[in-house]
Amino acid sequence: MGFIADMMLGRLTRWLRLYGYDTLYGIEDDDEILQVALAENRVLLTRDSDLAGRARRLGVKVILLDSNSFEGQVGELKKHGIEFRELLPSNARCPKCNGLIQPVSKDEVRGKVPGGVYQKYDEFYICQNCGQIYWPGRQWREMLKIDEKLRRV
Repeated sequence: MGFIADMMLGRLTRWLRLYGYDTLYGIEDDDEILQVALAENRVLLTRDSDLAGRARRLGVKVILLDSNSFEGQVGELKKHGIEFRELLPSNARCPKCNGLIQPVSKDEVRGKVPGGVYQKYDEFYICQNCGQIYWPGRQWREMLKIDEKLRRV
């Protein structure tokens, strides 16, 4: 299932990508959002009831979110059957660009990550689209805490 999110849902978009959902974001023009949603058969995520109405009239599947809070939005998506499985780097998409993330060997990131990171970690991932390199460091541990909270929502 692919999503397209309007500009009000940046944080939710990043987390959907981390959970492996193909989620487009960054299109500011509503007409273009609708055009892409139709052409690519994506579910529109929005907090804008006018946009949701226009989308439904065009035959676009829409999830209209009421909550302004991230946790509330996750809860609403769960009610629509969207699953928030265990957060794993092997299932994630790049939170920045939506590209696929693949594991890479430590040798492949030599000179591309800070020396301390290279020495401390053996597990690395790279976005096949933008080239961003990820590793299970402090930020990942913080994300796992949020993940536990989200799965309880």
